[in-house]
Amino acid sequence: PYDYHQFDTQSRVFGAFDDDVCIGALRVVSQAPLIPPVLTDCKVWELQYWQSMGNQFAELATQAVEKPYRHQMVGLMLIRAAYTDARIQGVTAFAFVTEPEYVEYLNNEVHFVCRQIGDIGFKGWECAPYVHVFDEVETKLAATDPDSFNWFTAGVPDELLAVERP
Repeated sequence: PYDYHQFDTQSRVFGAFDDDVCIGALRVVSQAPLIPPVLTDCKVWELQYWQSMGNQFAELATQAVEKPYRHQMVGLMLIRAAYTDARIQGVTAFAFVTEPEYVEYLNNEVHFVCRQIGDIGFKGWECAPYVHVFDEVETKLAATDPDSFNWFTAGVPDELLAVERP
């Protein structure tokens, strides 16, 4: 529903493949030169704060996984790749737009920390903007599920993590 082509030059795209067939993709949009859609098209609280983060803030934009590969961790592996890359690039927070029930799953089952940062109602859908502040995610994940923390952050250099590896 959204044309991200205007953000191509400030995007990083991650792909998942089964042999040479692409089965999933995830786009991360940085905050320059254009402000990402999550900040321009959503009613975001504390907008100036998020904008002031500059290159430390990015949007987890479009994510898609082919139906036969859904519920097989392909989406989570794409997020893991984007997270690792973002940490190395100096990003400290990812914003995204999704449904509140998905956030409950991420917070309660996956042990992430997703904070709502704006009103529900993106493009007429029952979605809202949320943010993962990396230090908060790592602190909670390490404390509640050390094995998942180690898997999720495996590619992140230790000195970039908010907490020591368990």
